[in-house]
Amino acid sequence: MMSIMAYSFPNSRSFASAAVLFFMFMFVASGCSVQYSKPDGSPPPHEVVKVHGTTWRAIAILGKRASFFPGQKMDAHFLLRNGERSVSGSAGCNDFHGVYELRGERLSFGSVGTTRMACSPKIMEQERRFLGALRSTVSYGISGRRLILLDSGGRTVMELIPARR
Repeated sequence: MMSIMAYSFPNSRSFASAAVLFFMFMFVASGCSVQYSKPDGSPPPHEVVKVHGTTWRAIAILGKRASFFPGQKMDAHFLLRNGERSVSGSAGCNDFHGVYELRGERLSFGSVGTTRMACSPKIMEQERRFLGALRSTVSYGISGRRLILLDSGGRTVMELIPARR
């Protein structure tokens, strides 16, 4: 014989609150999961990262992590415009614009002009490294969702990721 036990809660309002919190937690947690494979076991399709038309945000410049310092107006980034061969962006303190050449895996930046604002020494140092890395770039590679800029010796001069829109 089976017995059924009934539970009573001293405060039904606290039970309702706990139930709502539990279901909210489950809803949020389910949205945070990462899909590692499709139901048939194959890996999920990767979004193709395009060099042109993507705003690339620097995450490492000449071997140092790119930082966002107090007083900095935006992250160091650039956008390569397809068809125009123009590049523009921000080096952290100053905006810049210029030209680039892209052929296969070869990438180089021509003359780059910048605005002439002064910022804190830390921001200006990172800006000098960013612009120097652009000048020394001769090729690139894509690793996952990262754009890797390389110098003539094949050394990484900058790592970038697509900026969120």
